[in-house]
Amino acid sequence: MTGPIPARVDSAVKTALLLIIAQALKDGWTLSRVCGLLELDRARVWRWQARELTGTLDDAKPGGTPINTILPWEEQAIVKLFKTWGDIDLSHRKLAHRGSYIGEVWVNS
Repeated sequence: MTGPIPARVDSAVKTALLLIIAQALKDGWTLSRVCGLLELDRARVWRWQARELTGTLDDAKPGGTPINTILPWEEQAIVKLFKTWGDIDLSHRKLAHRGSYIGEVWVNS
């Protein structure tokens, strides 16, 4: 591998890098020097070391759980609103305003 470490690497790569860092530290190198050579931010190493202790070196799936997703009934109301008013209110902002004005659905434009 050459150049900076990519933003996302799997746990096998992290383990190998942590072993290299541990050996270099054992041989008298400073963490700053090792990280400079590997082009790796020290904060990443510290996070990986902490995660290695808990057995969670694998990255979690990106995305999480959104708290403000459109609910099924809201989606149906928006589609109904578009079918009814889409030819008149040509923009999504006008449709959003229309939906809240007639009390069908409250959406953020």
